[in-house]
Amino acid sequence: MKTHNIQFVVIILVGIMGMISCSKKSDNPVAPGGSQTTELKLTIGTQQITFNQGIGGYAVNENVSYIQFTKVEAGDTLMFTMIFTGKATGNQNWDVNNDLGAILIQYGASGTLIYSPLNGSTNITAYGNVGSYISGTFTGQLQDSNGSSVNVSGNFSVQRLADIQSIGKGNNSPSISNRLKQ
Repeated sequence: MKTHNIQFVVIILVGIMGMISCSKKSDNPVAPGGSQTTELKLTIGTQQITFNQGIGGYAVNENVSYIQFTKVEAGDTLMFTMIFTGKATGNQNWDVNNDLGAILIQYGASGTLIYSPLNGSTNITAYGNVGSYISGTFTGQLQDSNGSSVNVSGNFSVQRLADIQSIGKGNNSPSISNRLKQ
């Protein structure tokens, strides 16, 4: 049962990449600009990882923005996703009950590890128009399915794609964090 839940979550997160069922609005952001490079510099524990492939955008139905980065390294795929409220600059605390925060998934040669948000905050420093950039920093703790926690921090910048209608979380669906714990 737990494997099916994990597969469902992975499908939803990967689906974000393919769901460009667009709203044509591009006049809805704050603080254009930010770094003009797509990059995530992640520190997890003492390990530093740089990602250079990512997407970002806004989901209309849930009123959330997302960033997602992937990287293949040493036979493993790493996927980092962060979800935060709205489409504006500012600091936001992670709210694990409402799927706000960071998730790190590693799968491949070394097995599957899923780290869900325990606590933390994200500071959005730039939120540009569609085609411009979403940038910010974050710090917090992630927890694996065994209950072990690890400190994370980093900074990111990603080009904002056209708005999508939904990231697939229905109003009556349990949070991603709660599905991972089942």
